[in-house]
Amino acid sequence: MPGTLDDPKEQGDRTTMDIFITGASGYIGSALTRTLVARGHRVRGLARSDAAEARVRGNGGDPVRGSLTDLAVLAAQAAGGDAVVHTAATDTADRPAVDAAAVTAMLDAMEGGVFITTTGAPRARSSRTPVTEDDTAEPTGPLAWLAPAEARVLDAPRVRGVVVRPPMVYGDGGGPLARLVGQAGADGVARYTGPGDNHWSTVQVNDLATGYATLLEQPAQGVFHIAEPVPVDMASLAAAIGEAARVPVASWSLAEALETHGPLAGFLAMDAALDASRLRSLGWSPVFGEALGGICGALRNPVQGYRAS
Repeated sequence: MPGTLDDPKEQGDRTTMDIFITGASGYIGSALTRTLVARGHRVRGLARSDAAEARVRGNGGDPVRGSLTDLAVLAAQAAGGDAVVHTAATDTADRPAVDAAAVTAMLDAMEGGVFITTTGAPRARSSRTPVTEDDTAEPTGPLAWLAPAEARVLDAPRVRGVVVRPPMVYGDGGGPLARLVGQAGADGVARYTGPGDNHWSTVQVNDLATGYATLLEQPAQGVFHIAEPVPVDMASLAAAIGEAARVPVASWSLAEALETHGPLAGFLAMDAALDASRLRSLGWSPVFGEALGGICGALRNPVQGYRAS
């Protein structure tokens, strides 16, 4: 049986953990797998295809074949180690139900350890000034499921429940930023809404992974933001996206944005500034993003893979 929190294995001055990750072959999960393996932990990663298994293995993890609907697989893997980090999500309309069933199956199987789930910036109150984890909003519409998803983990018995709320994640040529650059290229213009003075917090994907690792390795519990200290205004971000996509930059109205791109446009027109001082008090800091000069610096750095050829 792998080491538990009551029977730790030591790797230098760090407890070695056996961690099961959903979404281990994805953008965040891949960075997290590499980070945890580099820190001496064992990672078992959910993978639903041969290609996903190869990615998990290539990142140093042990692939587990299955998906979020394979509840018996999820339960067995959650019960067999020290921690679960849930980063996977479907992109279908049944996402809330699939997530609830998957998380419930894993939590019910655990007799201790750590469970970290991932939600997002919309759970915090929309604000241009960074808000703390306690300054929340009740999400509505397609995002209404976020509130019960957090409560499911925070109220779970027998485990140390943690919720991570990432803002806009960037770096290594992937994530939502890659989609925004691709959309600008397809549209022939990078657009921002109105004056573009709404602000978003951001985090580089490897800094995000280090944040998860910090929460696993320390006796942390509750909700945590993982974000850089200074949010970016969307006009500046659009300018950097336009430069990366080699297209002009222009403003449009919210009505035009919603008509063309649907709910995502409204999402990007809001303010989503997060205060991550709670995590910083545990020793975390955004090293990778700082070195790149933040999200706009990453867009202008050819090595990051966002710039059009």
